Amino acid sequence: MYYRLTYISSSDKAQIGDFMLNGNKPLNIGNSVTCDLRLSGFEQYEPEVIVSILPNSDGDGWYVVKRTDGYNCLLNGESVNIAKILENGDVLTFTDFNTTKTELKFETFDDGEFDTSSGIVYKKHKSNKNYLVGILAVAIIALGLAAYSLFTHHKNLRDENLSVYHQSIYHITTDSVYLLCDTLVEGRHKMIVLDSIELDKVAEGTAFLTSDSLFVTARHCIEPWINDEEWDGVSSKTKMSPEVRLATKAETGNRIAGYEKFILRAHCVISKGFERYDYYSTDFNMNKTRDMVMRLGNTEEVIYWRTIFPLANRRDMELGDFAYLKPEKLSNDATYPQTEMAKWEDIISFVSQSNHDIAILGYPLNDNNTEVVTEVWGNLMAFEYNDSLNTPIGCLQLSADINPGNSGGPIFAKIGDEIKVIGIVSKADGRANQGMFWAVPITEVLNMHKQGDRIVEDSVTYRR
Repeated sequence: MYYRLTYISSSDKAQIGDFMLNGNKPLNIGNSVTCDLRLSGFEQYEPEVIVSILPNSDGDGWYVVKRTDGYNCLLNGESVNIAKILENGDVLTFTDFNTTKTELKFETFDDGEFDTSSGIVYKKHKSNKNYLVGILAVAIIALGLAAYSLFTHHKNLRDENLSVYHQSIYHITTDSVYLLCDTLVEGRHKMIVLDSIELDKVAEGTAFLTSDSLFVTARHCIEPWINDEEWDGVSSKTKMSPEVRLATKAETGNRIAGYEKFILRAHCVISKGFERYDYYSTDFNMNKTRDMVMRLGNTEEVIYWRTIFPLANRRDMELGDFAYLKPEKLSNDATYPQTEMAKWEDIISFVSQSNHDIAILGYPLNDNNTEVVTEVWGNLMAFEYNDSLNTPIGCLQLSADINPGNSGGPIFAKIGDEIKVIGIVSKADGRANQGMFWAVPITEVLNMHKQGDRIVEDSVTYRR
């Protein structure tokens, strides 16, 4: 059994008739995999969870739970104060006590099984001739593909020797953070260090050198303050790490000053064997156009914080989790790497092919020997993109047994007969099944590099 929510009234007339299966198909209302419904149309605020639709304990139905006092929630015209059982044909109404009104019709079906990972309803068996013919045709095609694969002897990625790429895999660590301020000294602008900290725990990850001689990694490896999940966003005294404290101080100061008066930079080291390269985070090229600058704090103090932590209505935010630079000079110990970055057409070709094997190379922290490159195997699970614009909507969704330390590492895939890097390890998905994580398509690096390594920022302020 599954359910469908259909727009029957909306401030956006184009939505009427659109529907969501099992509350998991993303539409403009902005719902997450946990069946949380968020109203759209309030762009200056972070969309708030209005209600959640949860299954009954016996699994034979659903109920709706109210999650906010900021909106009026009705079920068949009656107010939902806490929770109510949902029945087939019920109408859910959401209003903001002003003019915005959204109505959704709740309907249940038992003609198929809903797959939450793909958002697809699989119909039950049909006893008609066309259905049986279709099954037979699929079986014949599958046998043909199997025979073709057998006689052409194409190697899969798992059959390849990936040790040739180990030479391009490096450690990256971040150990300290500095807050600088643009100050007039004897009539000249000079950056003065206002504060500095050593991280309680050194941030560790993976970086890799491409065939274009670019060092690439995940942005959160060199800016560990951009995706803090512990801080509650209310007070500077609650669960705020020292690096986040400096980050909010810089962002708040810049918002008040109206220009980039404060700069936050971290000291980073890229190393492997006898090779060592010292950089600051400000040496790297990053795309900050997808960043969210959030207006936080309480009634006594306003705090601004820049983050790339993804929201239900902003799946593009984590696409900014990459950083790269072109080193001026490489060590004599560095050998020319063979890691080639996949182009957009390569990634689409990989998504379209039947074999979705991937390999992640890096230095996971749980490995006993941190000096040896570890190979982790997995599969591509999903990738959302705009086909007409050739742009990603969200990150690559992958399945593999990655660990802290893999962040920033390359994701290899075999596209036809070529092995290329298709993505950069971003982070594991704590809300998903074990082994699910996100990766930034490597084309984000290529696009920015083609634009002269700079994209003009146009950030928007939100409120949690």
